[in-house]
Amino acid sequence: MFIFHRIKPIFVSFNRVDQFSPEAVQKYDDARKKAEKDGIRVRALMLCHPHNPLGQCYPKDTIIALMRFCNEHKIHMLADEVYSQSVYEILDKAATKFVSVLSFDSSEHIDPNYLHFQYGMTKDLACGGLRLGVFHTRNVELMRAMNSITQFHWSGMADERIAITMLEDEQWMEKFLDTSRKKLAASNMLMRQLMDDAGIKYSHGSNAGFFFWVDLSPWLKEEDGKDGWEREEVLMKKLLNNKVFILNGGSQAAEEPGFFRVVFSHDERTLREGFRRLLKTLKE
Repeated sequence: MFIFHRIKPIFVSFNRVDQFSPEAVQKYDDARKKAEKDGIRVRALMLCHPHNPLGQCYPKDTIIALMRFCNEHKIHMLADEVYSQSVYEILDKAATKFVSVLSFDSSEHIDPNYLHFQYGMTKDLACGGLRLGVFHTRNVELMRAMNSITQFHWSGMADERIAITMLEDEQWMEKFLDTSRKKLAASNMLMRQLMDDAGIKYSHGSNAGFFFWVDLSPWLKEEDGKDGWEREEVLMKKLLNNKVFILNGGSQAAEEPGFFRVVFSHDERTLREGFRRLLKTLKE
């Protein structure tokens, strides 16, 4: 007999509260209470750390506060740290140093059975096609369940050989990641300069990943009968018509219309040309 459980994502609305601060825990609790009132039991908190699409890291005190929240309400905490090796040094006082959930003793904050960690080669190592990663947990029941499922999802031999060759060459790996971080930092600073010059607001504190969260709401044109989200879609289509693809906030559960994720992990020539097309679209 098969028993199916429907999974429903619950998005947390922060309403101008800094979601990277310990104060944001109250917003998580508000979302939990509302879900329970609607007959939904919250079973897990998914923490994208560093954050996508904001490109920011959670401070250690916020991580601990979330751990205690999960422990109190018997909620599993799943930390996805797939961008953890793409954190770099930039000139931004708002930037936060990356701290992994596995880098300190968390047992006094959360039951080890409720803390889980995952990482993959997809982002930091530019290996999206390999689909290889790691899942770390001390929950014996969860390990047993995952072992039974993974029997049907073996990775290919070619994928394994490529991954092993990369991971065992520690000198190459260190050089690759160091080069990647330097290039990302340079592109990050160039993108900041371009946006500052154009008067485009963006999320400060971004020192991880390949993207910025930019505010294009001033360029949402007023149109009869269309709300903000519909006008965001109109701007999205205009950008695509000018051969610019940036992900709109509506597709990422943004709280307000007009926000977009801009990826800057390109060479300077491509980045400048893409930004030129972006400005051209905004001026039309």
